[in-house]
Amino acid sequence: MKALPSLVGVALAGVALVALAPEAQANIKNPHDHPDYTAELEPHGNLAFWRRDYGLRGYRRYRDFDTEFGVGFRATIELGDPAFVPKINNTVGISFGVDITNCRYCYDDFTLISPVTLQWNFFFNDKWSAFADLGVLVRSDGFYREAWLDFATMIGGRYHFNDEVALTMRVGYPFFSVGVSFFTG
Repeated sequence: MKALPSLVGVALAGVALVALAPEAQANIKNPHDHPDYTAELEPHGNLAFWRRDYGLRGYRRYRDFDTEFGVGFRATIELGDPAFVPKINNTVGISFGVDITNCRYCYDDFTLISPVTLQWNFFFNDKWSAFADLGVLVRSDGFYREAWLDFATMIGGRYHFNDEVALTMRVGYPFFSVGVSFFTG
C-alpha cells in the first residue's frame, strides 16, 4: 500500500511532462483545438484505498488502506468551451455518476457512491489531456440504507486514441480509477 504516493507522483510527473512538451504548449494556447463533444461517458474500474466509515458497525475512525474494489460509470456534460481561461484550450463540465465497491464493514457488503463534481479539462495536444474534479459525493452503506455527504477531489489524465475514445485515469479522494471515455455529441 506504500506504492500509492509513488503512483500519485508518477501521474503528476506524466502530466507535467506532457504539459512541458513543445507541441503541448502550442496546442494548449489554441482554444477549441480538441475533440468537439457535448458529453463524455466513462465506464471505469475503481480501487478505493481510503475511506471514512462514519461509525459503521461501531468503528469510529478512518479506515485507511482497507482496500475496496469496484466498478462505476461517470457522465460529464460540457458547460463551457473555452472555460475559465478563454485564451487556452480548456473546457469545464458538470460530472456525475455512480460507483459501487465491496465493503466488509458495511451492512450489505458494498458501498454505493454518487459523486457530483465540477470538472476542468485541459487539452495539451491531440493525444493528451488532463483534468481536475472538485465536488461532493453521497456515500451509502448498501442501497442508501444510511447515507453520508462527503467531498470529492481528483486529478486525472486521458490518452486519446481518436476524437471519440480515450483511456482515462483518475486519482484522488475517494478512489483511483481507470476507464474508457467516449466523447459524444
